Amino acid sequence: MVSAMGWFKRNSGGLLFLACLLGAWAAVTALRLVDSLVLPSPWSVVRAAPAMLHERLLADIGLTLGRVLLALVFACALGIPSGLLLSYRRRAYEVLEGPLHALRSVPASALFPLFLIVAGVGEISIVALAAYPSLLVILVNAVSGAALANQRRLYQARLLNLTTLQMVFEVLFYEALPSIFDGIRTAVSYSLVLVIAVEMFIGLGERGLGRAIYLYQSTYRIPETYGAIVIAGMIGILLNSAVTRVQNHMLRWMPNVHQEQ
Repeated sequence: MVSAMGWFKRNSGGLLFLACLLGAWAAVTALRLVDSLVLPSPWSVVRAAPAMLHERLLADIGLTLGRVLLALVFACALGIPSGLLLSYRRRAYEVLEGPLHALRSVPASALFPLFLIVAGVGEISIVALAAYPSLLVILVNAVSGAALANQRRLYQARLLNLTTLQMVFEVLFYEALPSIFDGIRTAVSYSLVLVIAVEMFIGLGERGLGRAIYLYQSTYRIPETYGAIVIAGMIGILLNSAVTRVQNHMLRWMPNVHQEQ
């Protein structure tokens, strides 16, 4: 009970904004200020939920979530060690810094034809497209975080004659961890948006949350369309919350890290 009260207190601002948003939505639709084909009432969206769940929507959600998580795992597995190694070898990073920032400036969607050529048409292309910007963001954040490492700890590590791998994974990794989590939080949004966009507009996958949104919209099932969009937003919130919880747990040794009770 105390824990629930604490959660509501911490999130009171967001809950108040959500209540105001729902109230405004209900008022606009009740007064018929907007056509129901453009903006259905929140109650019609809620009533549409059971039918949506009987149409494999849960399977679509699971498929989209799996693609997002796979892209994030790949981006973290490659981006974190690469960023830490480049930070330790500053000359190598100085050579690659320009091309990396140039790649970050290119929209991932513009490179999708190349992913189709290299990876083919299928699941690999969807995951690769989502992993591409996530990888770059996490890599650059790992470099930036390691560059801010405590110089006294690095000096002590050198006195202990640590190997390169020990220096990277036992010292720099923990020094860069706050910045790495910032990159992961950004990468979560990138991955979710790109996976849903590919499912919706490219149509590579026959199923997925993005494909469900497209099918609902194309058949003028407007309440279901809004319901699927709301679910996509909730998935983003839950993923961000999960990253925050992991961050608070792994950074509990830092004095200024807020921990959820």
